[in-house]
Amino acid sequence: MSNVLVVILGIGSIQSILFAILIVLKKKRKSSDLILLTWFLVFSVHLLLGIGKSKYLTDITGILIATISFLHGPFFLFYTKSLFNQYITKANLLHFLPFVIFTFFSFFIRQESELLWEIIILIAKLISLTLYPLYILYSYYKTDKFFKTHKADSSMLELSWVRIIAILFLISIGISLIRLAIELLVGVAYFEVWDVLRYVILVTVIGFYGLKYGMVYHPEVPFDAAIEKKKYKHSPLKNDEIIMFIDSINRFFKENKTYLHPDFSLAVLSESVNIPKHHLSQIINSEMNTTFYDLINTKRVAYAIDRIKEGDELNLTLEGIGYECGFNSKSAFFHHFKKHTGKTPGQFKKEISTD
Repeated sequence: MSNVLVVILGIGSIQSILFAILIVLKKKRKSSDLILLTWFLVFSVHLLLGIGKSKYLTDITGILIATISFLHGPFFLFYTKSLFNQYITKANLLHFLPFVIFTFFSFFIRQESELLWEIIILIAKLISLTLYPLYILYSYYKTDKFFKTHKADSSMLELSWVRIIAILFLISIGISLIRLAIELLVGVAYFEVWDVLRYVILVTVIGFYGLKYGMVYHPEVPFDAAIEKKKYKHSPLKNDEIIMFIDSINRFFKENKTYLHPDFSLAVLSESVNIPKHHLSQIINSEMNTTFYDLINTKRVAYAIDRIKEGDELNLTLEGIGYECGFNSKSAFFHHFKKHTGKTPGQFKKEISTD
């Protein structure tokens, strides 16, 4: 292994340890923090084993280099489930079984069977590192769909980086398959540049997004991630009831400002307008042609526009207006404002000030 690759491995390992230390120093740690802490340590060990392969190669080092990748998928899954407030059962520990089984049997493989065994492990790892990100993407979109139907804050927007990590995993596997095909054609050493870089990149991206969105080093915003109710195929609501309910919803937003509260939810609106949640969700989706998430944030943006117009008189900052309107971060406010108006709050303010 070249000195350059050793340096890259060392940098990645040090990064992993530093991120782990930052989590340890966090005052209020949650279960997701502890899972991520352990995952960073696994990354560090994985990269250190790469250095040890060239300098201190032993049977144990060689085996762990081949099998430790089986840990990344389960840790990614557990971390995502924890962020989404999904319960992790004892049965979920079976996800670590492939690592245990392949590591254990590797000690008993005879020399003439080593090549075949390495191919089996490689195929199993590629399958593992493909299926876990795919499942996490499925879980993310399913949770996001539920969330936009039942809640109006921006927790899923702040968690969108989980999707980025899953996609990055899949891209790395795609590149690994290309590299494997080249290896079969021309023959190269197994632990090549990409095998080094992809884990260093993953560690860097996870740490970067954790810092950027505050999900690693600040308490996460909790939200309900229950399974989405199936839509009613045959609605019991009559046309006059639907019209009455829509009128009640519109009247609520004209007379009430509780939707500006960050924790405003479908359940709160249901209780306020005295409409069962399943009927309320159906009316918003089918009759009003929107989602609860978009409906609330549209109302919040409309309120923000009024506040920006009078902002100079009240001496309010754009960020302050965003928090006043129920957005739980500056980035969330700017995202939704631009989505609904086509302009950032700053651009909008500048335009009206020149009129």
